[in-house]
Amino acid sequence: MAEPAPKMPAEWELTELRPAPEDADSFRYGWRPRYVHLPSGEVEEQHIPLTAEDLLDPQLGDVDLTQGGPHATVATDLHDLLKRYFRRDVSVLVTFDRKMLWGIPGLPEPSPDVAVIRGVRNKNRAAKSLSFDVLKEGVRPCLVVEVVSPQYEETRNNDYVAKTEIYERAGIPEYVILEPALSWEDHVLLTGYRLDPAGRFQRIEPNAEGCLLSETTGLLFGEDEDGSVLVIDARTGARLRKPTQIEEDEEAAQKRAIREARRAAREAERADREAEARKAAEAEIARLREELERR
Repeated sequence: MAEPAPKMPAEWELTELRPAPEDADSFRYGWRPRYVHLPSGEVEEQHIPLTAEDLLDPQLGDVDLTQGGPHATVATDLHDLLKRYFRRDVSVLVTFDRKMLWGIPGLPEPSPDVAVIRGVRNKNRAAKSLSFDVLKEGVRPCLVVEVVSPQYEETRNNDYVAKTEIYERAGIPEYVILEPALSWEDHVLLTGYRLDPAGRFQRIEPNAEGCLLSETTGLLFGEDEDGSVLVIDARTGARLRKPTQIEEDEEAAQKRAIREARRAAREAERADREAEARKAAEAEIARLREELERR
């Protein structure tokens, strides 16, 4: 969870300054700010490298560098689609990279890429919070979606293994993992889990088209022809589209309508010309007949 201006801790940690690690790769996951009180009385911010384990329980002010590339594109697009889809339902909140507070001792509290939460009492208030307190709100996400960052095996393991265990223990009804296609030759990898009556995750089997059905949201998750993530309303069969896509569709529809109107006008004009030609031909035939009869 990246915050541009983290608040100063109530008590500054007194520690000796350490030089930045020579190995820049140690910061590949990001960093956590730490404020140190210098002998001069000044306060300086240090960057503490994040580990893959830290990503399972992010803290306010963490700068997560794994939230980029295909991951960022897919996650933000998915959030926008679902937020738009549920925008008129005042009891459904869709969150993006929002830390979950389970209230379960010892259980890490991740920040799911996207979470759908049904039954919120005050959607506007909950939307403004930096975290979602399950005990305080009295509800938990019905669906969590994580988008895999495939560049590091440790982060893939977080999504496929560690978070699967965390969300199962937290009682999340459905968990979907999306791994974006990295090239035109690749395919989106979809993995889904659903809690059984015993509270254990069971794999969600894809349908004949390879899509995963989320029963809690009524949505199908799959792969589009261009290799992007596809989300469909299972009830209507309609594809969820971004506002830009809707605008593009409307513009394309307008262009088609204009082309059809022009084609219809040309056809009508041609029909009029043909009708006039037939009338002229018939008139000429009648004239010739009259001339022959006079002879």
